[in-house]
Amino acid sequence: MHDATEGGVIGGLAEVAAASEVGLRVDLEAIPVRPEVRTVCDHVGMDPYISISEGTLIATVRPEHAHGYLAALEGEGIEAAEVGEVTERETGTVLVVGGKAQPLEHPGLDPFWGAFGRWAQEAAEA
Repeated sequence: MHDATEGGVIGGLAEVAAASEVGLRVDLEAIPVRPEVRTVCDHVGMDPYISISEGTLIATVRPEHAHGYLAALEGEGIEAAEVGEVTERETGTVLVVGGKAQPLEHPGLDPFWGAFGRWAQEAAEA
């Protein structure tokens, strides 16, 4: 398990793969983004997949237990989704976007800080 704070879900997934020395194949469209998060990110020009995702937990679960794990979370009112699979390290980390595979790489500096800085600057000038 790993929290997806700095660098968002994409950063968290890249960190899980690196720390666990495994590959990943992740479907971007399977990653849930709450409507209010999408709205705020769109408003300030941030990508919700690579922005601070405080409160988000990434868990790797054996395939035969995934359905039960998701059902247990749903039973507690916790939104969860199966977004990909763990693969051999040699296959690398892959992000599938619109049916096309591309490398899943850590995004680096979280865009939240730039957006926060712009907001702080505007507030100071007001």
